[in-house]
Amino acid sequence: MQEFLESDAIWSFLLNAIGLVSFGVGSWLIFRLVTFSVNLRKNKKKNFKNYINLKKLPSIFTDTVQISLNSKMEQNIEFDILNSKEKMEQNIFSGQVNKGDRIFKIDTTLIKNGTYFISVKTPHQSILRKILVKN
Repeated sequence: MQEFLESDAIWSFLLNAIGLVSFGVGSWLIFRLVTFSVNLRKNKKKNFKNYINLKKLPSIFTDTVQISLNSKMEQNIEFDILNSKEKMEQNIFSGQVNKGDRIFKIDTTLIKNGTYFISVKTPHQSILRKILVKN
């Protein structure tokens, strides 16, 4: 048994076997990584059609403000103004919007001066933006 363990052939075989297994596992991991990144790009392009785009908001909201929203497809949205504790202060719109641009009017005279959040929720995304109301 001593001769067997001291022979170069057995150690050479073991090292080659370990190297082959390592090469196989490494190749499999690289393959999985590449397929994952390809699928991620495909899904990103596919899901991009589901997103909405909230146009640039004014820094200070006074009186009546118009906000534009662009939807890539027909979808249900929930458009609210939240207070600083993220509790709903005013509902702007709740329902289905068509594909394209949509303008919403917000009457800020109905709420007190202060810091608020605009919240837009769809089945695929959620947007939260900070606003300042000064009437």
